[in-house]
Amino acid sequence: MPFPVLSSNETSAQAPTRLKPWWGTWSAFLIVGCFYVVQALGFQMVWFVGGFVDGVVGGREGGTSPSTFHPYMEIWLLPLSLCVGTMVAIMVSIHLAKRRTVPSIDAIGFWDLIGKSYDFRNLWHFVLLGLALGFGFVAFTEYVVLPPDDLPQPLIDAMISSPLPLQIGWALMLIGLFPVVEEVLFRGFLFAGLAQSWGPGLAGLMTTMIFVGVHMPKVLEYWPALLAVSLIGALTVLIRIRTGSLAPGIALHSTYNGVLVTAAFLAQSTA
Repeated sequence: MPFPVLSSNETSAQAPTRLKPWWGTWSAFLIVGCFYVVQALGFQMVWFVGGFVDGVVGGREGGTSPSTFHPYMEIWLLPLSLCVGTMVAIMVSIHLAKRRTVPSIDAIGFWDLIGKSYDFRNLWHFVLLGLALGFGFVAFTEYVVLPPDDLPQPLIDAMISSPLPLQIGWALMLIGLFPVVEEVLFRGFLFAGLAQSWGPGLAGLMTTMIFVGVHMPKVLEYWPALLAVSLIGALTVLIRIRTGSLAPGIALHSTYNGVLVTAAFLAQSTA
């Protein structure tokens, strides 16, 4: 059973003769940059609207500073802003990528450019790899190099301090939404565009470096986290090169995140 969102099963030999769809380096960078700009703007807009509504309902002056929010409002507003900003940003990036594709292609051809389909039945290898990496990282941080007590983990901290409905929402975003978006963005749009200009080897290296750089503020203070992000970035791009599909990388990435989320919940329950 093929993974449907990433392409058709048409081989290059079966495909009709046509100009190969093209993004190239600059379009790849533009698409990724657009995502982060739109995500930040979407986050701020939801935050601003939430502050205004909170001020009106509470009978006080609204604002965008967390200090002006009702504490319960702030707990709900952070994941909502992040979810809305991320979803709007990836939709805008997909639209931009379609507009930047030369020559223009249909939807099937567009997803074929990002990555080919993959059989669900063969994803278990990558799920096991994600489990091994996740449990390995958790064990390493528990028994080998303990993280500092003041290590910033804003998303994990926000998740475990939230009420149960929001904990579920956070878990769904961390396990489902964010890995899919990152794989489509980095191993899809960015890698495909760079590979057209530079070849898969250099494109894979650059994609991994940018992926690590985006996560740098979260992991710079704890080298095992930096190593883990680098390993995830390298493995997913190698899998993308090897299989030609995004589905295995999504399976690995989501499973790895799932282990970390589960470990955070277990640590909270035993604290």
